[in-house]
Order: sequence, then structure tokens, then C-alpha cells
Amino acid sequence: MQSHRLARLLQIIVEVRAQPDNPPDRIAKAFGISTRQFYYDRDQLAQMGFRFSREKGRFTILRDPVVTIGNLPLSELLALVLATRHLFATRDFSVVRRALTGLYNIIDRLPESRKQLLRSVIQGVIINDGFGCRPDVFEDIVRAVDEKRRILVHFRRAATGSRTALDPFALCFKKSKLFLDAYAVERKRRRQYRLGTIDKIVFTPFYRPEYSGKEGT
Repeated sequence: MQSHRLARLLQIIVEVRAQPDNPPDRIAKAFGISTRQFYYDRDQLAQMGFRFSREKGRFTILRDPVVTIGNLPLSELLALVLATRHLFATRDFSVVRRALTGLYNIIDRLPESRKQLLRSVIQGVIINDGFGCRPDVFEDIVRAVDEKRRILVHFRRAATGSRTALDPFALCFKKSKLFLDAYAVERKRRRQYRLGTIDKIVFTPFYRPEYSGKEGT
């Protein structure tokens, strides 16, 4: 799920609550989508646990599922996901990571069926759409940085079988996208690599040595 889609789902929740007597075609027109798309969005919300009442072609929300932590409504949790998506403006990855960890901690306490759905929302909105990279690549890079592990990286559009050995230092934001600050072992230089260009990560048994000074920067 992309961030603009999640934003529309939240807007639909707000609109239906504020104008419970609006027919579907009027709601769809307000968001510049087809009535068919509105029903698709409604079905997506229903999968998340929202219950709707339809009388004479009009919709009202009967139930906003509550997250067990502090009786947090699901709509507010979705708003937190969307807000976290935009935290890259702080240019501080540690802030975003704390928020992301908090979201996962909340979701881990939910029933299994809802947990998987909301995990996919987080991965689509924050990691894929927000960070501009695949969730599996993101998780491997975070692990490599935490463990100071040397990794072999295969980049998209690179020659088949070619890999670059990197010693990761940290993750950082540039123009809203996520980059890895790392030392290229063979080229003996330090540079930043956009996670969206990485296709595959292979962990090695080696750990990042302590590079002295500003070598290769």
C-alpha cells in the first residue's frame, strides 16, 4: 500500500464520520476517484476490521477497531503510520527507526490476522513508498549496520554475478530517500548508496574494521 492510498483511506474515514448521509458517488467525487474505487477502498477498510452500515445507498461507520494498547482506535494507528512516513524530514534516521519500532511493538500485540495486514501496510507505506526500497533489503541493511557486518551487495542493472563488498557505517536520508553510508572495500573509498538501487544482500563472516581518519571519504 502506498502513502497516498493510506491517506485516502484515512480521509474516507473522516468524511464518512463527518457526513454519514453522503452517498458513495458523492464521496468518490470528493476524492477524485471512481465509485468502483470507493467500494474497493471500503472493502480494504473492512478487511482491517472497520464495520459499515449501508441504508438507502448511504454509509456510516459502526465500528472503528480498537488497538489493545491504550484503547487506540485503528484509524489513529493508521494515522501514526502515515505520520512516520513523513519523518524523513528530520533527516535523522534514528528518529524514524524509533517510531517504526514503536509501531511494530503495537502491531505485535494484535490478533494474527490483523497483525499481518498492518505489517504489510507499514512495509508498503513507510519502507517501500517512503524510503524507496524493498522491505527485505531494508531489514538486511539495518542488521548489517547494527552488527557492523561486511556485506556483499548486488545492485540493480549491475552485471550478472557482480557484487560489491561494503563495510556499513550508518543509514541517512537524502532528498527523502534512504541511503547507506559505507566503505567500498575494493575501491578503498567511502560513499553513500541509495537503498532503492540495491537488489540483494549477502552477509559475510567478516566484521567492519575500524577505519582511521577520513580515509577514502
